[in-house]
Amino acid sequence: MTIPSNVLSNWLLSLAARLLSMLPGGRRSQSPRSVLVLRLGNLGDMIVAMPAFRALRKRFPDAKFTLLTSPTRRGMPGAADLLVNDPLFDDMIVYYIDESSDIRFVRQIEKRIVANGVDLAVAVPNHLTRFNHLAKYEMLLAWSGVRRFAGFQLVTRRDYELRQVDRLLNLLRPLGIDRQAIPAPWLIPTEEDERNAQTLLAPGDGRILVALHCGAKRPANRWAPESFIEVGRRLIAEDNACIVLTGSPNEREMTARVAKELGEHVIDLGGQTAMGLLEAVLRRCAAVVSNDTGVMHVAYAMGAPTVGIFSARFHPNIWYPYGDRQVVLRKRIECELCNKDICPKYLYPKCLELISPDEVSDAVRALLRSKQ
Repeated sequence: MTIPSNVLSNWLLSLAARLLSMLPGGRRSQSPRSVLVLRLGNLGDMIVAMPAFRALRKRFPDAKFTLLTSPTRRGMPGAADLLVNDPLFDDMIVYYIDESSDIRFVRQIEKRIVANGVDLAVAVPNHLTRFNHLAKYEMLLAWSGVRRFAGFQLVTRRDYELRQVDRLLNLLRPLGIDRQAIPAPWLIPTEEDERNAQTLLAPGDGRILVALHCGAKRPANRWAPESFIEVGRRLIAEDNACIVLTGSPNEREMTARVAKELGEHVIDLGGQTAMGLLEAVLRRCAAVVSNDTGVMHVAYAMGAPTVGIFSARFHPNIWYPYGDRQVVLRKRIECELCNKDICPKYLYPKCLELISPDEVSDAVRALLRSKQ
């Protein structure tokens, strides 16, 4: 996988921002009254941006905040699901990939930007963002009267050495925001979610709650369910654990099979946990074992000690769980960095096969001991 340098592209984006800021008219203010934040992506993309969002809110506490976001395809979880109970943003503009090129919808976005009086636009782009995307939004925002821009920069090779959280906070430095620790929880479940989580987890009273998330959006990120079963059996028999299984509605059949194999001391929540309830459930777990997927990010964002199981399809470090009490298991392999959603070489990815249930069980136990 080739890492783009993006040096020229970032220079052009910076030049465009300077030139657009000098256009006549529009809204200018060193103390912005209305801030628009541009962040696209699904669950994990939004969670790693939460510290940047909160740092911006802290820097400009009196401003109105609007989030312009897209989970790409319809039905995919995104900011609207995460922030349903969070007053972080005063307004949210959500769009989907099938309407992004519709001129009528673009005009609607323009009207809302004008109506909100946006005088500062902040982009916190992800690794998939392209030059034409950021350039398009610079032009749209300038056309809508915005004259101050920050963060409109593509990922550079140096950024591949950083966790996502830190990279996004670095983009805010021109606004006087230094990198800062944002303690968990980053997400806010409702009181009803908290009560429901307590009820659902009641059968585990007296045992240590350990969550297993066996699914993942990308097939190349899925550690074998049989391996999760082996880990669950060991933790139940040797560590007084009650296993909490989480999964999407599409993963109910898999979680049911895992639950059946584990037998007793298991709570199968496959397909039963909407976002707020999932947050409240994971917050109550002593440890979470998850594939590299959105639920892993929810776990550490709620302060749960997390074991992340990573394939070698993408660069290390970037998407690792954030915080002090996290363990990452990833194996080097000759075909690493393929960046494929489905392993092109093996029926079951070799890089995942090399991660043993012994390693995962030991990692969970290390986290449990550190909490005592």
